[in-house]
Amino acid sequence: MTSLGGDDADVLQVMLLSLSQSHAGDQIDFWLFHLTLSQDKLRDLAAFCDRLPNLTLHVIAVQERKDFAQLSQLGSRPFGARFLWYIAHQYLPETMDRVLYLDPLDTLVTDDLLPFATQPLLGNYVAACREVPITPPVLSGPVPEAHAKGMPNYRLRRICAGIFNSGTMVIDLQRLRKDGVGLQPYLRTAAWAQEKGLEFGDQGLYSMTHGSNYLRAHDRYNYRFHDFPRDFTPAVVHFAGRIAKPFHLRLTAEQEGQIRDHLSATGDRALRINPFQTIKAEDMIYYRQWWEVCAQTPVFDRIAPIAAEYTDYVLKGPRLPLF
Repeated sequence: MTSLGGDDADVLQVMLLSLSQSHAGDQIDFWLFHLTLSQDKLRDLAAFCDRLPNLTLHVIAVQERKDFAQLSQLGSRPFGARFLWYIAHQYLPETMDRVLYLDPLDTLVTDDLLPFATQPLLGNYVAACREVPITPPVLSGPVPEAHAKGMPNYRLRRICAGIFNSGTMVIDLQRLRKDGVGLQPYLRTAAWAQEKGLEFGDQGLYSMTHGSNYLRAHDRYNYRFHDFPRDFTPAVVHFAGRIAKPFHLRLTAEQEGQIRDHLSATGDRALRINPFQTIKAEDMIYYRQWWEVCAQTPVFDRIAPIAAEYTDYVLKGPRLPLF
């Protein structure tokens, strides 16, 4: 499943195609949760999925618009659709015990996800990769209670960013139904966090509400290559961190060479392309991989010229110092 909103809904085609191709021998039921997608966008996505031999699209229009708008407002985040996985267990069929969640626009499936999707969850609500795998794990209960008992602010801020990363997850629908988890605990925690001056997204609010209620998965199922380069074969490539989203940056071979030459000449570990994002030499293979899949989809004709224009603009601009 995924959750989606906004004008770039058609970019979902890339992740869907990568999922279909990586599981050519499997039949996939894919669930799209949304709040406000237009009928035109949904019709185009359905037409694209009809071309995939092993993937069936199911669309769910979530009705609790005011609640998700409130979560977005309380967290100072613009995308209410990002929180929709909180109620997957209330909308998906009772016959489904679990579901695999994938970020819609900045992930690429590159290997078999069945071992991840079918692993024992050991009573946890979700299985996911740690938000910061290079630091010690965080063990916590619900944060409002822990903070009242003396949790230090540095730990509060870390949990607020999320104990795990929600780019890919396995969600235990059956367990959430059994425990009767709804939106109210999240709304209460979100209101408390706003009073404390905290900003949060979906993974941060979950972590503040449920603490460390997650099972740690192998990082190959959510490979955030820019921030945490590792020597393994990824199953999901995730364009996360201070890095341009793949549909924004399309490099030619010549531009890749320019970046390598610049890094070699300066000795810098990365090239800063705008005030917030960088690119490293080893990142470029993943952009290339994403665009190779994108070139097989209808959305390519719309976004390729825009991404090429933006790439040309940022690479011709003055070089900024690293962070």
